[in-house]
Amino acid sequence: MKKHYLLLFLICVFIIGGLSAQKGKSTPKQGHEITFNIKNSKDKLMYLVIHYNEKLILKDSATPVAPGKFVFKGTKKYDDGMYSLVSGDKKLYLNFIIDNNQFFTYNLDTTGNVENFNVQNSPENVEMLKFQRKTADAQKRATEWGKKVKEFEGAGNKDSADVYKEKLKNLNTEMQDFINDLIAAHPDYLFSKMQKSYQEIEVPTITKEDGSVDKEAQVYYYRKHYWDNVDLGDHRFIYIPSFEPKLKEYFTKILYYQKSDTINQYIDMFLAKTEKDTFMYHYCVSWLTYEFETSKIIGHDAVFYHIAKTNQLAGKCYWLDEDLLGKYQKRVKRIEPILIGKIAPELIIPDTNLYEDARLWKSSYHTTKPYTILWFYDPNCPTCKKESKKLCQVYDSLEAAGTRNFDVYAIGNDDTIEAWKKYVKDNKYPWTQVGGNKGNIDYLDYFGIYETGNPAMFIIDNSDHRIILNKRIDMFNLPQFLEEYEKIELKKNKQ
Repeated sequence: MKKHYLLLFLICVFIIGGLSAQKGKSTPKQGHEITFNIKNSKDKLMYLVIHYNEKLILKDSATPVAPGKFVFKGTKKYDDGMYSLVSGDKKLYLNFIIDNNQFFTYNLDTTGNVENFNVQNSPENVEMLKFQRKTADAQKRATEWGKKVKEFEGAGNKDSADVYKEKLKNLNTEMQDFINDLIAAHPDYLFSKMQKSYQEIEVPTITKEDGSVDKEAQVYYYRKHYWDNVDLGDHRFIYIPSFEPKLKEYFTKILYYQKSDTINQYIDMFLAKTEKDTFMYHYCVSWLTYEFETSKIIGHDAVFYHIAKTNQLAGKCYWLDEDLLGKYQKRVKRIEPILIGKIAPELIIPDTNLYEDARLWKSSYHTTKPYTILWFYDPNCPTCKKESKKLCQVYDSLEAAGTRNFDVYAIGNDDTIEAWKKYVKDNKYPWTQVGGNKGNIDYLDYFGIYETGNPAMFIIDNSDHRIILNKRIDMFNLPQFLEEYEKIELKKNKQ
């Protein structure tokens, strides 16, 4: 019986304790009320703007309830992020953070001197203001000491110049220590996370077996650890000014000219870090999709294809409706067969004689050269005419030098057969001319010409009929492209 009474007593204690805790726990206030007291302000209008995509987006506006007093009040919460207070005549008064606590007061003046600012009931903005004061003081000292260095160096007084150089060095260490302490003391503050994201990745010294520095391994390390100081599971980063430039640096500079397989690998690593925050994942998937779908860089269509297959078409993108999902499915299906590395089908198309006997039609596989250029054109298209002439110049110059390593399989498509035949006869280009909108397959559909239009270019490696180029490039760069391709293939075979 004693055991039963004891158990009952413990249950009551837990229940009463739980109720007491709930009763004592304060319910977070709903909505927002942020007050700005601007000493000596004569402004009649004030804007609240948030940082997004390297832009400032208007979130709210307010007129003064008293001279210099502006109150932003509402029943809904603002998005967490970095905000700016901007006057009606576009004067920037303040950068600050809005977080979970959206009931606070900021006191400032029109001079912009942060020593005169103070904030009440917003711990994160208190820390941000401390940082701003520390930075202002450090900048003042750095400017003074920098002038001293120049003065002493100009006077030939090296020892004194070195003293101030050491002061500058120590000042930099002092600021770094201040930032590190801020990050350690308040790791969940958005402002702390911002400061951490600005820290450079320290790449260790990696050596080869012979003791020399392995620069390639260091580059790999930097790529892999680039996002270590950014919390990709926190969508608040979307609302700070440094996130978009960091995305651009990584995906449009550091990785931009890598092979598609390499880019895909890093994209998978990157997106995996965003998946615990659905809003962050949504933003990053959309950003990457647009970036690589619209890119003009050779091979980036394969990156878009990979993103779509592993995200939109994998059921991860909950925000897509059936229409958008259908568009992705259609787009992926269209580009899949003509990605670089895919096998190009044999095309069998009649020449200008338009023989009904298919045995006399021309095959794209019938060639004596290592490469074949599939050249889609419209005889009435001005760009097609201009580019065909350039292609002929390259063809003739390489032929004269005895170095031509490609054949051209030119496919004219026009509803007026006679106009196409006349174009071929008048220009007398020295390559295979086929067309007439007939063939063993619907080649215009297969190679996406209905969508992209003319002119279009594909280069095929005749050793295995793989597509090695699926975008039109400058005709005069063709020899260089093929030369670089052969170097890469030779290196790959050696490895």
